[in-house]
Amino acid sequence: MLILRYLTRDILQHTAAVSVVILLIVVSGQFVRLLGDVAQGDLAVGFLLSILTLSIPNYLELILPMAFLIGAMLALGRLYMDSEMVILSGSGLGPLELARAVSVSGLVIAACSAVLAFGITPWSRDQALQLMADATDEQGLAAFVAGRFQRRAGGFDTVYANSIDNDQGTLLGLFLAQRSSDFENEGITITYAESGQIVRDASTGARYLELTMGRRYHGVPGDLDYRVTEFDVLGERLPDAELSEQQFGDKLLDAMPSSELFQAHTPATRATLHWRFSLVWMPISLALLALGLARTDKRRGRYIMMLPAVIFYLVYLVGVSSLRTQVAAGDLSALALWSLHLGVLLVSVGLIYWPLWSIQRIRPAQQ
Repeated sequence: MLILRYLTRDILQHTAAVSVVILLIVVSGQFVRLLGDVAQGDLAVGFLLSILTLSIPNYLELILPMAFLIGAMLALGRLYMDSEMVILSGSGLGPLELARAVSVSGLVIAACSAVLAFGITPWSRDQALQLMADATDEQGLAAFVAGRFQRRAGGFDTVYANSIDNDQGTLLGLFLAQRSSDFENEGITITYAESGQIVRDASTGARYLELTMGRRYHGVPGDLDYRVTEFDVLGERLPDAELSEQQFGDKLLDAMPSSELFQAHTPATRATLHWRFSLVWMPISLALLALGLARTDKRRGRYIMMLPAVIFYLVYLVGVSSLRTQVAAGDLSALALWSLHLGVLLVSVGLIYWPLWSIQRIRPAQQ
């Protein structure tokens, strides 16, 4: 019992440290990418922190199994390096007892993965999609960036606001460009207004960009036939925020609550459900894999098998993801996905017992 607590605590401490390091690296990369979107005007700075925070569970559910594999190998490798494993073997702790001890920490990580995969991550993905689709609904002017041409901002092809008065909730010096089909041929509408603000119709809930004191030009580029309209007040309807399958694709499935996945019976929802179960099962398989790969000595060091372990995990993850895609398309059954898990489990058991089998084969030959 004492060695079980000692080994579990050591593995979990290493796993937590590795998870924090990898998560910081991944989130930093995401932060740089989002800053690029802000600089290009594709994302308002007001949404940067929210999107970044909501993406952490999505990254963590993929990082946690790999961090556990690395953490378990670091903890077990230290036992080999300090000759503690020899003492444990001499005390009667064989591969089966060590596998039980390592599996306890694997079950702890599997429980954390279950909370992420079936609860936190779908919720955070749903919130992130709602934030992306509803960018101008709750926060209004936050979708506009002053002094920068923006594409697809507020439902227009191109938007430019010279300045923004946040106290009054007003956009000043507005330039709007959008494609339209008011005439027989598709045309382009250019609108300039001295100011504008987002308003909501109390009866219908529809959102409008209310423009004041401006001029609108509509026509086909290259033609002399165009229309000029001057206005004091003009209401421009903003599109309703909605999560369309065409725009977000498989992300809608990833954001679907697990209770709805259990009730749905389509290949896509079935594949998503088995994907979440796979994320829970992976730490258990990786616990045995770590026990097989961590075997080392002072001459080789405890980091020699770290790179093969990471490569094995990436191949494992890509394989599960690829099979998920084929299951969602209806090309394969979900049993194909679990056959991969079974294969990894057999490889892990083989790595644990292979040295013992080799010794048993060599001894009779020497006799």
